[in-house]
Amino acid sequence: MYYKHIYWVSLLFTFSAVSQSHYVKNNSRRDSLLTVYATCNDIEQVKASYHLSLYYKDVDMDTSLYYAETAKKLSLVHKDFGLYARSLKRLGVIYMYSEDNDLAYNHFKRAKRIAIDEKDYFLIADIQSDIGLLFQRKSEYKESLSNLMEAYYFFKDQEPSVSKHKSLNRLAILYAKLNKNNRSVAIFSEALEIAICLGEKDRIITSYINLAVIQTQLNNFKNAIALYKKILNEYLNENLDDNLTYQNQRKTCYNNLALNYYKIKEYDLSLLYAKKSLHINPDKLFDSKVGQTYRTMGNVYLDIEKFKKAEYYLNKALSIAEEYKNKEAVIDAYKDVFRYHKKRENYKEALTYYEKFTSLEAKLLDDNFSEQLLEIESSKVIEQKDVAYASLSKEKAEDKKEFESDIERIIWIVGIVLITIIVIIILYVYRNRVYLAEKQKQISMMKLFALRSQMNPHFIFNTINGVQNSILKSDKFSAYNYLSKFSQSIRLILDNSNDSFIRLQKELDLIKAYVDLEKIRFRNKLEFTLYVDKSIEEQNPYIPAMVLQPIIENSIIHGISNKPEGGHVSLSIAPFKDNLKITIEDDGIGRKEAQRIKMSNPKGFVGITSINTKQRIDILAKSGYKDAKYYFEDLFGKNNEVKGTRSILMLPLKNVYDKKS
Repeated sequence: MYYKHIYWVSLLFTFSAVSQSHYVKNNSRRDSLLTVYATCNDIEQVKASYHLSLYYKDVDMDTSLYYAETAKKLSLVHKDFGLYARSLKRLGVIYMYSEDNDLAYNHFKRAKRIAIDEKDYFLIADIQSDIGLLFQRKSEYKESLSNLMEAYYFFKDQEPSVSKHKSLNRLAILYAKLNKNNRSVAIFSEALEIAICLGEKDRIITSYINLAVIQTQLNNFKNAIALYKKILNEYLNENLDDNLTYQNQRKTCYNNLALNYYKIKEYDLSLLYAKKSLHINPDKLFDSKVGQTYRTMGNVYLDIEKFKKAEYYLNKALSIAEEYKNKEAVIDAYKDVFRYHKKRENYKEALTYYEKFTSLEAKLLDDNFSEQLLEIESSKVIEQKDVAYASLSKEKAEDKKEFESDIERIIWIVGIVLITIIVIIILYVYRNRVYLAEKQKQISMMKLFALRSQMNPHFIFNTINGVQNSILKSDKFSAYNYLSKFSQSIRLILDNSNDSFIRLQKELDLIKAYVDLEKIRFRNKLEFTLYVDKSIEEQNPYIPAMVLQPIIENSIIHGISNKPEGGHVSLSIAPFKDNLKITIEDDGIGRKEAQRIKMSNPKGFVGITSINTKQRIDILAKSGYKDAKYYFEDLFGKNNEVKGTRSILMLPLKNVYDKKS
């Protein structure tokens, strides 16, 4: 711990040495940019305009907006689409902090689509981070987490940068809102280290503020107060009134000091810092945050029973929250007004606000959100070599107008390229035998699709038989339960109906739904266990659709159903060298006895599962996946008695099963 402190002190010392000249350099850079903007009439003017917008974000937002709009227009004139995307992103940020969320989102989406066309993956991740913050400010946490995780996994292996720091801070704030404090502290600490390495004073302050917020959330109010005072004394002790960022940070410190002093019942100090916060004239960017100050003051006056002032400030906080449509702030305001009416014994009004905040809370975080959060966290959704996003037709129409002057040139270029490609393909096809091999592969894939298509009606037919049996036995509850599970299975089948290959997790979802059906059918005499190796679970590779369900069905129908006492089926998925090894075991009657029963009643069941699966694997092996195999093993006990059957399926352990393949 001692050495860790030395490390942080040395970094802070380095920062202080660098930051002394920061103000002078900043003004010099601004003057240089203004000179270039005024004297140049080329792409340098566009770059100067864009960087002036960044400079004025801490000085005057109207000026920043003007230069961002100018950069957007000039970048189109000079056909610099990368700079055009950055200008759109800058405008999105300005509108987001101006509380115009719809306009901000529109600019972010257009910027992202152009960045994708330009293959600027760093910019794509940076825009994802901005979109994540936008959804976070709207209290739409699922969408926020999805976008922020995309940015996180891109920046994870990148060098320290302002964009990486922003991405980490925003993700950590979201984790704090979701009460995942340990995860939040770890990411905030990483962000602080990056800020110090960059020598960015405002980012260091932001990181410390965020760490203090976590202390408040953990009820360590005195620790939080100490951190805020450290920030004010060491970083915000100068006259920084001309810098909007520092004004906002000072305002935030005062706000949060007021809240923490309220929490420890030091009401005089709480009101002192709340009034200090209000004394800082808010820019249009910060209007929505004034509500937090009013909320703290209202609660203080409520505790000390100055009810008129309490009612005044609590209602002001509520009106601001409702004006900016901040769901989280509205919920907190409703709770405060509820507490006020309860204390005044206005029980009818208290009940009204109680119902309001409980209803909103239920919508904000539904029962399935924790599961959705884990799903999003576990999927590494951004890779530099494979980033694909869809764009709306409305955006295309808007951009089509702006790029109208280039349409004719693009048509000529595309036409020439297409003609060249067609000539090359024709020559290549006729000069090589690859043509025939490719046709054969296509035929094999068509056969594979046809065989997979057989499984859907087969599965549905067997399931309907189970429902029929329950109805004939007058077991209405089982029939209803069976139909419910059956509808879930049908939905999963339909979701994957157009795909020859799907993710492993989707196949496992279908397996679970199918096994639940069979458990109902066999009166819970069936046991099922599933094991998936952690590395395979993280990779979540593609596999042929409906390839596992028929094998599981075979084990249950032929192996377990003929045992009066029921039995056990296990599914194990693990890596094996460069392959995916899938093992299905059952403790049923064995293949020999199952064949004897089948032959004694040949009309009772038409089996296609084993033959179908074997044919599909054979086609895959012939189509380039040489390691694909499917075979059986009989299981025997010590006295050579039959103990069941083991089915083994080997597939290549790589994501080769995509539409292109």
